[in-house]
Amino acid sequence: ADELRERGRAVFGPGAAGARIESSKAWAKDLMVEHGVPTARGVACDSLPAALIELEKMPGPVVVKADGLAAGKGVIVCQTHAEAAAALRSMLDEHALGDAGSRVLIEECLVGPEVSFLAFVDGDTVVPLIPACDYKRAYDGDEGPNTGGMGAYSPTALVDAAMSERIVSEIIGPVVRGMAARGIDYRGVLYAGLMLTDAGPKVIEFNCRFGDPETQVILPLLDA
Repeated sequence: ADELRERGRAVFGPGAAGARIESSKAWAKDLMVEHGVPTARGVACDSLPAALIELEKMPGPVVVKADGLAAGKGVIVCQTHAEAAAALRSMLDEHALGDAGSRVLIEECLVGPEVSFLAFVDGDTVVPLIPACDYKRAYDGDEGPNTGGMGAYSPTALVDAAMSERIVSEIIGPVVRGMAARGIDYRGVLYAGLMLTDAGPKVIEFNCRFGDPETQVILPLLDA
């Protein structure tokens, strides 16, 4: 995208700097904390000894996330510290995810229904799309490991007009402005994976692209 823009081409999509919001969960977490965007409490670690020390400070359950891109396989929900320690060892010591897992996030486990919230962004203006819900677990009954997505539906009654406005006001808008403050002119789709907790919507992760499979159920609903 950067090279095409340098050649005067019109491009729909962020450049390399903006794409870090997906390619580095630690970078995205730092951006959210800096601008007061609601998200899970967490800490980034790049060595197993440091990660195990931080793990002991956190009550379970926790979520272990690879910092880099792992094709939807880099997030492990751990009910016990033993499970979390095994996940950390797999990523940081055994390098099961390669470079993607050379740094990890250890986060509190949020509770609530999950929603995919996508918006068109032109560097300043935010135009939300119809939210969707996807099914990430590999097996029936919402069981098994997370995947990149097994199915999706849209619209969802979980997000009404008021909630959509709240998400734009508290999450999407501040993140776009935060990137602008860092000199990043973000243009394209911004995808927020959200958990609707009792305390309100909180960010699980960001993607700098359309979601799969969510896009397959969102695009047919567009009046465009």
